[in-house]
Amino acid sequence: MRVYGGGDIGNFLDVACVPDATLATAITALIAAGTKVDGKLVCLTYLNDYEVKICPTDTIPDGEIIAHEGNSISGYTLTVRFFHYVDQNATHRVPSMIKTFGYGTKTIALGDTIQVDGSDYMYVEDATSGGIGAVIAKNTTALTVDVIM
Repeated sequence: MRVYGGGDIGNFLDVACVPDATLATAITALIAAGTKVDGKLVCLTYLNDYEVKICPTDTIPDGEIIAHEGNSISGYTLTVRFFHYVDQNATHRVPSMIKTFGYGTKTIALGDTIQVDGSDYMYVEDATSGGIGAVIAKNTTALTVDVIM
């Protein structure tokens, strides 16, 4: 029997992320003050690969920071436990995985939902209205996108 307040249970999507500049500054201040960083709620930015930010007031958070460490590139690497995301059609979804797809020569951006490209059935393209998932990273060298879904 589950005890009230017994902690998290279930299958989790724990992902390495980077903070945007505002969140990185806030983390630095929290650490300097001896305040806890883990447990803070964050939202995806869809501006840079795997980037999260401080959630605006009165919004649904996308995840929770469960671990953090400093690095020399972005300042911090965060482990975020995702439990929510919003796609480009403003549909709220519960994530269960991140899948990498090729996008070939199609135009696709961070935050886009995806659908199969009907001309070759090997790549995905921006679904515009409809589709599934949300692009959270784009590799322009390998022509792949990582899609939370």
